[in-house]
Amino acid sequence: MSSFRLLRAEMSTNPRVMLWLTILSAVSTTVVLAVINIAAEQAQSGGAGLRLILLFLVATALYASTQSTVTRICATEVEGVVDRLRGEVVEGIRQSDMQSLDGIGKARAFAALTRDCQAVSRCVPMLAVGAQDTVTLLFVSLYVAWLSLAAFGAVVLFLVLAVWLHWRRMADLRQETSRAETAEMELFDGLEGLLRGQKEIRLNERRGHDVVGDLAGISRRTRTAKSAIKQRWAREFAAIQLAFYLLVGVMVFVVPMVTTTFHAEAIQATTAAMFMIGPIGTVVQAVPIIGDAEHALTGLYALKDELRGGRRSETESTSPMAPPQEIVLSHLGYRYPDDKGDYGFSVGPLNARFRAGQITFITGGNGSGKSTFLRLLVGLIPASGGTLSVNGEIITEERMQAYRDTLSAVFADYHLFRRLYGIPSEAWQAAGPLLARLGLESKVRIENGAFSTLSLSAGQRKRLALVVADIEDKPVLILDEWAADQDPHFRKLFYEEILPAYRARGKIVICVTHDDRWFGVADQVLAMRDGAFVDGEET
Repeated sequence: MSSFRLLRAEMSTNPRVMLWLTILSAVSTTVVLAVINIAAEQAQSGGAGLRLILLFLVATALYASTQSTVTRICATEVEGVVDRLRGEVVEGIRQSDMQSLDGIGKARAFAALTRDCQAVSRCVPMLAVGAQDTVTLLFVSLYVAWLSLAAFGAVVLFLVLAVWLHWRRMADLRQETSRAETAEMELFDGLEGLLRGQKEIRLNERRGHDVVGDLAGISRRTRTAKSAIKQRWAREFAAIQLAFYLLVGVMVFVVPMVTTTFHAEAIQATTAAMFMIGPIGTVVQAVPIIGDAEHALTGLYALKDELRGGRRSETESTSPMAPPQEIVLSHLGYRYPDDKGDYGFSVGPLNARFRAGQITFITGGNGSGKSTFLRLLVGLIPASGGTLSVNGEIITEERMQAYRDTLSAVFADYHLFRRLYGIPSEAWQAAGPLLARLGLESKVRIENGAFSTLSLSAGQRKRLALVVADIEDKPVLILDEWAADQDPHFRKLFYEEILPAYRARGKIVICVTHDDRWFGVADQVLAMRDGAFVDGEET
């Protein structure tokens, strides 16, 4: 269990403390068993003495307190580690480049932060109790050895056989678990498609039926895989329980036939063996839960390592960048790798100049490279060649974040946060006039740094996204098809009043648009075709 070793290394409590508490719990359990046996024997001669009663009470109290302490420490430590892992994964997502995140996929990230973390949390009680019962089995076995070596031999033979059979089947169970996880990831991907593709599904009833049918098939495969695992564990549990009852039968009926010294201790040894049924059942039930947690931890640590590998440079400069007066692209380009690792569609080389107090329109058909150009411009993907410079300074990887901090953007696939993250409270009041101008003052308010609602139409949400970009008040504003979701009134307002106002404020404004009716508003129009600028005109 390499992942649990990593988990233990991150725990603040000394493992030796946990070990000694577990041993103390097991010893107290064994003492309770021994006291019961002695008291039962003394009952024939008048009953147990006060000393035995006190010893029983002390051992019981010690068992309860140590078990409670171990479970509490284990829960606190494991939940603390899970919280740190979750935080590291979230921070890793924030720090990773877009290519790494695209490779990891949303479904895997969501599964790690929800399902895997829950699996680790669920194992905490079983991990604590299972460890205690494992040590208890060891001490009870030693107690059985003290009572009768023949009975001890039978117990050891049973335990060795049970462990051997279990580990023989673990490889198959791991494969089935992997298949179940793969099916579950397919289900997550399918559900994401169902939620995001509602517009397309509404326009084609047959497509909707096909999507649901495909999801039903994936769900059945997931159910079959998970049911197979649970059925195997149920059979394992029943087989081990049955074998243990057979062991008790061997101790009662067979062992007395091969030894003459067993009769006096037969009842006590059998009682001890029966006492082991509970811990054995707990351990057997704990194994699949802990196995799921081990699998989840492996996935969490693997995701954390992948995110670490995809992190941006850790030597990024923290000094802020002066407001850009000029952004220059010189032979900037990007090449997409295809499925075989070769290069497919490419964008560039791009040469362009964007100045403060100017508006630039980017136009072009679908697939012309506009989206890739924007990702290059804002540094979401690394350039394959060429340079991007600001105020004469070539932007290196170390200065990329400082450059990005000068940009505001509303992308075509923008995400609107409910809270105004990263925006100081004194800027919130500045949103009022633009909210009113964009017809949103009766729809949404800013309360304690958050929007009162996001239940708005597509056009209203995009107008609200522009409000957020406006109160960020950064020197560069990038808008991707902003007017596409707006009615004629707000489209005209955008082109004839809002954009000129940004130019008057000295911003570098870059808009992707197809509205040729308003091309005259721009100082520069750049057309893209096949990944390159093919036309440029000053207006």
